[in-house]
Amino acid sequence: MSVVTYEADGRVGIVTLNRPDKLNAISVELKKTLVERFHEADGDATTSVVVLRAEGRSFCAGYDISPNPARAARKGNALAWHASLSDDTALELTPWNMKKPVIASVQGHCLGGGCELAMVCDLTIAAEDALFGEPEIRFSNVGPVMVMPWIIGLKRARELLYLGDPIDARTALAYGMVNRVVPRAELKSATLKVPARRSA
Repeated sequence: MSVVTYEADGRVGIVTLNRPDKLNAISVELKKTLVERFHEADGDATTSVVVLRAEGRSFCAGYDISPNPARAARKGNALAWHASLSDDTALELTPWNMKKPVIASVQGHCLGGGCELAMVCDLTIAAEDALFGEPEIRFSNVGPVMVMPWIIGLKRARELLYLGDPIDARTALAYGMVNRVVPRAELKSATLKVPARRSA
């Protein structure tokens, strides 16, 4: 089965991260397929809103940092890293550049690249168990898009980015990172209520 799926539910296009055994970590395959599914959703004439959701207990644990030959080959090669980060940036800015509004529906881990994806979406609905953060500083890295200061303010963003500590859903709501927090069992229905209001 594909690591990212797309389906239409009435006027709502649903893009689903489908790598639950890896907490939907962004692999090379997932990155490529997610961009394709976003474009498919944006071009679907039968829908007017897109929901980005995920299977399993986590929305997205960020980029897959498990050892792989491609990463090893980039070591010490600035041009190769530039190309890789350009691909990452293109993925994360895709929701921003879509014609249709995109609603992120988040549960569990929402870290690193997953956190940036959720912030770039137009709206974010979070389950009470959601955990947000950008822990890349612990790996001598930062996210390629860096939208957090514009979403939650410079001082709060600096604290999260410098220390790499996660925040819970209620804190993310207070910071303005998410629009609503709902019980985990109600995440799907609460998310779909938003586009239903828009198309009513």
